[in-house]
Amino acid sequence: MNIVEPILFQARHCPPAPAMCAPGATFGLISYARLADLINNVGRRAIGLGLSRGQIVVIRVSDQILHATLALGLINIGVITVSTSGSLPPRLRIDAIITDAPGSAAAANGARIMPADVSWMAGNGRPPDASHIHRGSGDDIYRICLTSGSTGEAKALALSHSLELARLARYDHLFGGRFPECSRFFSDLGLTSGIGFRQLLYVLSRGGMAMFPGATPMDTLQAFELYKVQGLVASPGALGAFVKFYEANSAFRSPFQIIMSAGSPLHDSLSERVRARICPDMIFSYGTTETSFVSSAPAHALVGTPGAVGYCAPDMSVEIVDSVGTQLPPGSEGSVRIRSALNVREYVGEPEASAALFRDGCFYTGDVGYLTGDSMLVITGREKNVFNLGGDKVSPERIEAAMTAFDGVGEAAVFTRANDLGIDEVWAVVVPKNGALDEAALRRHCRGRLADTHVPVRFIAVTALPRNANGKVERQRLSEIAGASQRVGEAARRD
Repeated sequence: MNIVEPILFQARHCPPAPAMCAPGATFGLISYARLADLINNVGRRAIGLGLSRGQIVVIRVSDQILHATLALGLINIGVITVSTSGSLPPRLRIDAIITDAPGSAAAANGARIMPADVSWMAGNGRPPDASHIHRGSGDDIYRICLTSGSTGEAKALALSHSLELARLARYDHLFGGRFPECSRFFSDLGLTSGIGFRQLLYVLSRGGMAMFPGATPMDTLQAFELYKVQGLVASPGALGAFVKFYEANSAFRSPFQIIMSAGSPLHDSLSERVRARICPDMIFSYGTTETSFVSSAPAHALVGTPGAVGYCAPDMSVEIVDSVGTQLPPGSEGSVRIRSALNVREYVGEPEASAALFRDGCFYTGDVGYLTGDSMLVITGREKNVFNLGGDKVSPERIEAAMTAFDGVGEAAVFTRANDLGIDEVWAVVVPKNGALDEAALRRHCRGRLADTHVPVRFIAVTALPRNANGKVERQRLSEIAGASQRVGEAARRD
């Protein structure tokens, strides 16, 4: 089945129902009838421009409704789409790039640059000729997702119609009973992320409404009640911004009946504040683009176990192994690998990376962790995110956990920077809870919990951590922030 067909089917069931909304933005609110027309118009225009089944088209468009409509219209005629705002894998063949900023889009391997504007959506809504509608095998590729962009080395994963439909089918049980009862969702995860695009498909294929961020934060917040939004899907980083707003504005009532969070670790303090002020029913889930969601649990079940990311899903075989691939018993820390029929098998055009991470019939996530006796997965760090401080090794997550246990710290991310002797030292970028950071008190706190070499030598206060589309911290940008902070401080001293 074509992945877009259930959405067009919903347009026949209830044409006037709201399908997508971006309050105060260019398109505002569109119905299912209008969405079906737009999908058809995009398909006909693409055919007229020479795009055809099996070609790979990159979409770089900031307007979420235009972006979604372009993707659905192209997929419906068999074009393979890639949504991104960042870099592309150098070995990925690209036929065209549709962008709302043509001057900033460099052609990839001779790809055509096609401006993205409302002309794509113009037309009478008549479907393309039946010969152009995708009717191929369910194993045909419909979309390419990019992963590992936070390392600066984006890799491409090919997803088929049948694989995506199988991943979508799990949503009805994976996040508990409340999640499938809700039909109107706001997602803070952009369409460039695998989770964000799949959430769009999930909502639209069920006849629900997908709400995107509006023209301003206030437009968005005011529209939650107006459009009776029931569910929130957001990374922990985005949840931090929401909880600060609701705590500071007592007149605003949160309408959410369910929250699903994923993409980065959920700290106990954030979990407790979100459940106290925004919605008590919050689910946290862990997964990768390569595997889909691996585990989930109510947020309250994770409190008190640092690194806990949920109970292993019944269709996922989660194994903890040592350096030679021997499976370890519950409670033993090792590498996390996933065995599942929902796994992809390789990175497109990356045989060496594929051979390293897709082996033994499993995907090796790069995470380090352990399983409890009741199949709770606990992530304790990353295999490659290990600091070597003069021979003393420590994961950054361990330092960050100690810092976020301090009452004045909302979020923290650490990195290493060489001093004038060439010795790596720990630096920290910190989001204070109340705007001001008591560095002396934070340093005392860290010294009581960490070895001396693990205590950050510098704390840099910021309003938010740099994150990618999946909400994960972009660690390569932390050093840039530190450099900018140093330059500002030096300029102030000169003045």
